[in-house]
Amino acid sequence: MAVDIYVDVLVVLNTYMAWILLGLTAAVSHTYSKPKFRAAASFLGGLSSLMILIPHGGKLLSFTVLIFKALSCFAITAVSFWRQSLKKTAALSLLYLGLNMLLYSALELLQRLLKLGKTVVYSGFVYIDISPMTLILSTAVIYIIVCCVSKLFSRRLGGSNSYRVDFKVGCKAFSLDGVADTGNTARDLFSGLPVIICTGVEIKSDGFIRAVPYKTISGEGILYAVNAKDIKVTDENGVSKEVSALVAGVSGGERRAVFDPKILTG
Repeated sequence: MAVDIYVDVLVVLNTYMAWILLGLTAAVSHTYSKPKFRAAASFLGGLSSLMILIPHGGKLLSFTVLIFKALSCFAITAVSFWRQSLKKTAALSLLYLGLNMLLYSALELLQRLLKLGKTVVYSGFVYIDISPMTLILSTAVIYIIVCCVSKLFSRRLGGSNSYRVDFKVGCKAFSLDGVADTGNTARDLFSGLPVIICTGVEIKSDGFIRAVPYKTISGEGILYAVNAKDIKVTDENGVSKEVSALVAGVSGGERRAVFDPKILTG
């Protein structure tokens, strides 16, 4: 059955879907994405949905559109999570693409079961011809589901939010994904300041270096912490807080900053 597709509705709907999916990608992977970059990436996702207007011309054309869909997913995640490495962006793209397919398959199933409206799903793009009230109600339901899933994954992965930690040491600026971990109890013995442990980076300072003992399940040792300026922790909603702490670099591992969540309430 033929369905009249309105370009404005198509772009707006898929922009919204991209925003939801990027939010879920950030929550599941615990990777921070600034709202302004997520908004730009979502609009890019809305524009990419115009590929649904390409006439269905057999398996080869459908496969080609699917390839372009995969490439658009990489571009969308690169914009939303623009500070990530190529390897991390590729992993986020696969997660985003997988969530795309799951969500749109669920929408198509719901449409067939509940007959919400005329629906077109083509290579991961969706167009639903429904009333504004139904769209508003569906939006509310999807938002609640996303929030619940985000909290569920947060509990399983040991964190409550996605964070970004920014600071300066000397003339060099650092910006790392943040992980709130109550297991990080490292503190400077003299000042009492907590230590943010930065893995996967090397932090050098011409200033005073403090030896801070630490203990974990895997062992114990000494961290070499330095003073940092303008330490700011930003959560997934864009809310920032300046904190007082020392930073210590640890070579190896994924680039991230592990901090005691108590520093956000101090």
